[in-house]
Amino acid sequence: MTKRVLVISGMLLFSGKLHAQSTDTPALPTATFSRSDTVRAVQHIFSKHRTGGWIWTAVGGALALRIAYVDATTNSSAGLASTTGGTIVGIGLFGGLPVGIGVGKLTRFSNVKEEQVVTFYEKSGILPPYVRKRLKTKHFR
Repeated sequence: MTKRVLVISGMLLFSGKLHAQSTDTPALPTATFSRSDTVRAVQHIFSKHRTGGWIWTAVGGALALRIAYVDATTNSSAGLASTTGGTIVGIGLFGGLPVGIGVGKLTRFSNVKEEQVVTFYEKSGILPPYVRKRLKTKHFR
């Protein structure tokens, strides 16, 4: 009984014409943006990355201060004694790494760099690779 149902179901499934494999592909719409749209998008990207840089720097600084504060106020008799080396590694890893990322973003996406990129784009129509790869259609809205 189940064999007969499976055979009939298979015959019905494969007897129809398949439409999903058509060779006609519709042309994808290409987005064209003016220079002013691109300049606005570049300004949006730089602003977004500067904000991220400040957030990374603030979080890293707060973590470094917290680790240093806990080390300074920890009572060694409470069983939570820490070594100076461990504190330095903790501050460097949990505080210094985010601060480094934040300062790198603030440097790479500074106001001065933004002005340089915008003026170079307005003169030549070329964007640097680190800006061009970050441009997405959502930045043009």
